Amino acid sequence: MRRVVVAGRWDGARPLLPTGVALEQIGRGLRAGGDGLDVVLVPFGSGPTFDEAVAACRSQASFVRVPTEASSTRQVGERVAAALGEPRVVVEGGHGASPDCGLGFLAGLLGVAESDVSGEGLGPALTRAEDMLGASGTDLVCAASTPRPLLGFDSVLAVAPDLNPIEEQDTSLTGNLMQAFAHRPLGRRLLLEDSQAHPGRMWGSGAGGGVGAVIAAIGGRIVGTGEVLADLTRLGATLTPADLVIVVEPELSSPLLAQSTMDTITNAAAELALPVVAVTVRSSLSRYERAQWGLHGVFETEARITLEEAGRRIARTWLR
Repeated sequence: MRRVVVAGRWDGARPLLPTGVALEQIGRGLRAGGDGLDVVLVPFGSGPTFDEAVAACRSQASFVRVPTEASSTRQVGERVAAALGEPRVVVEGGHGASPDCGLGFLAGLLGVAESDVSGEGLGPALTRAEDMLGASGTDLVCAASTPRPLLGFDSVLAVAPDLNPIEEQDTSLTGNLMQAFAHRPLGRRLLLEDSQAHPGRMWGSGAGGGVGAVIAAIGGRIVGTGEVLADLTRLGATLTPADLVIVVEPELSSPLLAQSTMDTITNAAAELALPVVAVTVRSSLSRYERAQWGLHGVFETEARITLEEAGRRIARTWLR
């Protein structure tokens, strides 16, 4: 029996469907278009898809998601505070439009007012949070769904989610953040100074509006969302017996894909020399870019072809 793995996300795409429903429709088309197929569905991505992806992994960790539309991360901090003491807590976040620099998260974690973690109070607040995390024994992980840092010219404070520059900058705030985050966590000792080792300049530290930077500054870890999901869902073991991989992504364009987890799937498939076909609403990738992203074929629905029909056509083309 031939195995087809359908993995990815469909958030915000047309038709508007939860990722699990969209994958099931593709799977139904695959079964109709090919005989005796073993179709495995793997929700895999950020945002609402992240919730679907980790639904079966609750025994491995506690999960908290920062909505991209959130203007405050305080509730996320409160939820993490309630979960401290558990072996592992994972906080997922991407590039939101209203970053609060993780200060709401820090205030919620400590159970104090946000005024207590601003200005000169930020440094002592980070110290208290580091002590709290260390005493809990919890492995606190930020699943970063954006590579952008919190501070700098390419940060979430300088570039909007639509990639337009943010003209107005609060220089006193960024200066305070830069100083307060420096040389943290306090137990860290660096042999060489490196700007990337600064929690506010690290890869993914802008995730969740700056939650990533706070987590790194108090002794937690920042890991790409794709890497976190690949480990939790045992992606490699799922792909090993496959004959074809179908990646699902709402739009294939280089700027958007830089924020996606699609490359985690295509890289895993490439290690196993598996063909990969993408299902998307639209694609602007050139042939060269498709090859760079590990895609052997692209099927565009253009919001006119149903996902079930897409699955049926792919089965007839790639699984004859």
